[in-house]
Amino acid sequence: MRRALAVVVCCCLLAGAAVAVPSAGDRQSARPATPATNTSEYLTIGPDAAESTGYQRATLDVSGTLALDTRGLDGRYRQLVLDERFAATDSTAKRREMLQTNADRIESRIDGLQRHQSTAVREYNNGTSTAREFVIELARIHTAAGRLGVAAGRVADRARSIPGSTIDSQPAVSWARNRGVELGPLRGPVRESIATTLRGQNTAPLDASTAPDLEAAQTAPDERLEALDLYVATASEGVVLATVDDGRHSREAYLPSERANESAGSLTDITAALDRVADRYPWAWNNSVSRDASGDRQAGVYRFTLFYDHGRLTTNLDSRSGAVFSEQQRNRLSAMPTTDPLRRTSGDLRLTVNRTYPTGPVELSLTDRAGEPVDGRITIANHSVGRTGTDGSLWAVAPRNSATVVARANGDTVRIETEFSPASNRTTTAAGSPSTAER
Repeated sequence: MRRALAVVVCCCLLAGAAVAVPSAGDRQSARPATPATNTSEYLTIGPDAAESTGYQRATLDVSGTLALDTRGLDGRYRQLVLDERFAATDSTAKRREMLQTNADRIESRIDGLQRHQSTAVREYNNGTSTAREFVIELARIHTAAGRLGVAAGRVADRARSIPGSTIDSQPAVSWARNRGVELGPLRGPVRESIATTLRGQNTAPLDASTAPDLEAAQTAPDERLEALDLYVATASEGVVLATVDDGRHSREAYLPSERANESAGSLTDITAALDRVADRYPWAWNNSVSRDASGDRQAGVYRFTLFYDHGRLTTNLDSRSGAVFSEQQRNRLSAMPTTDPLRRTSGDLRLTVNRTYPTGPVELSLTDRAGEPVDGRITIANHSVGRTGTDGSLWAVAPRNSATVVARANGDTVRIETEFSPASNRTTTAAGSPSTAER
C-alpha cells in the first residue's frame, strides 16, 4: 500500500546519519538530537544555504505527461534515423563518422541537461517558475537523461560492427558506460516516482485496510490514484529528492556546484576514490556487505554503490575536485533504525513519533489510550501527509527543521513539536571547505 508519499527537494552537504534522543514519555517536546552511527551518512542542505522550503504536491498532469512522452518520442526517432542510415551504407569511414556525430550530439545534450537543471532550480528559487512547473521539469530531465543513456548504448552497439572502433580515444563500450555514469545524477527512483504520478500511474489497492481518503481519486473498483506530497527546499543550483513509497525510503541529492570545490583534493585513480568514499561514508563503508564501482578519470566521475543491511547508497565523486556532488539512497522502512520515540497523549489519542534524520523517514503511530490503533489524519508543519489507516501507522518524510506534528481523529487532537536536525554532524559545506565535527 502507498500511503502519504512524500518527496523532499533540497540543496546538499554531507552530514551525519540517524539521530537519537532520550525519551521523556508524554512530556517530550522539541530538543536537540545527536547523530547515531547505525545508518548511512547522507547529502543534505547547509544550515544557511536554503533558499526555499515547504511542502508541495504532484498529481496526475496531462500537459506534463505529454511533455514527458514527447521527449521520449524524440529520442526514439533519432535512434531510428541512426539505425536506418547505418544500415544504408557499407562504408566503414562513413559509419565511423555517423557514430562520432551521434556521440558528439549525446555529449552536447548531456551538457545541456546539466545546465537546464541548474536553470530550473534558479528559476524556482526566484519565483519565475511555480512548484508544479519545477517538479514537472525534474521529471522531464529524468526522462531525457534516460533516453540519452539508451542512445549512448545504441552507439556502442553499432560500433561493435567496426573492429577497433573508438569514441574520443576510448573503446566505444567504455565511452557509453561513462556517459551513463555522467547521466546518473540527473536520474533516480524519486524522479521516476514523479513521472509515474504525472502519468496517473501512481495507484494503490483498495482493500479493507485502506483508509478512505477524499484526496485520492478512485480509478477502478480495486484501486485509486494517489498524489505525491513534496517537501521542497532548494539552494543555489542543488536539489535533493526524497520519498516514502511501497515500504521504502528513497532519496536523491545533486549539488553540481561542489564539482568546482577542490578542497577535497583530486582523485588520481579508483583506489584514491575508494579511500575518499570510506572517509565520507564511514558507517556505510564499514557495514557494507558488497560494493560496486563504475566510471573513471575519462568520465570525470567515479560512482560507487554500497549495499548494507537495510538498503543501499550510490555516491558520485568528481575526479578533478575529489568532492562528493551527488548520491542516491534507498532503504527498507521495516529495517530502518529510528530514535527513541517521542510520545504525547491528549483526550483518547496517543501519538508516537519515531525519527531518523532531517529529510529522512519518520514513523507516526496513532492509538487510543488502550493501545488500539486509530485511523487519523496527520499533518507536519501544517501540511497533511496522509492518514494512519486501520493499522494506526504511517511513514512520511521529515522536514529539515523543527516542526509540529498533529494528529486528529474522533474529535480529539494531539500534537508534538519536535526537532529533526542532529545537533552535530560530519559535513561538507556548499560554500567551500570540509569541516569535521565529533559524531
